[in-house]
Amino acid sequence: MRLRLSPTGCVLLAGDLIAFVLFVYYGKLAHNLPVTFLGICETLAPFLIGWIIAILVFRTYAERTCSSWGRQLVTMLFSWTLAAPIGLLIRSWWTGVPMTLIFSGVTYFVTLAFLLGWRLPFALFHALWKRTRQETVH
Repeated sequence: MRLRLSPTGCVLLAGDLIAFVLFVYYGKLAHNLPVTFLGICETLAPFLIGWIIAILVFRTYAERTCSSWGRQLVTMLFSWTLAAPIGLLIRSWWTGVPMTLIFSGVTYFVTLAFLLGWRLPFALFHALWKRTRQETVH
């Protein structure tokens, strides 16, 4: 399976990665855990593996997916809904700590809030920018 990123997809990927890092960073702070580069990477890795699988399945950053704000948001929702349980399972296996329903729910919904927190404004701005660009061309 080949992953081709559209220019908009590159922006979305960068923003999503920042959202994931911020979620892990604030999670460590909230749990009074040391915030180190390696600690963030170790916590983030299982979820990035899940995210990679999901973006390949849903073509999250492809040109067609990024062509409308609705597709951007729906595809991100589907991608995270697949990636989260994969990441949680990998994390549980990796750390030897069993998954709990509360941790899984908090992880899913808070990360989703981080993703939507930047994606909603971006999707609206991108849609307006595309509309303005089309009007100036015609």
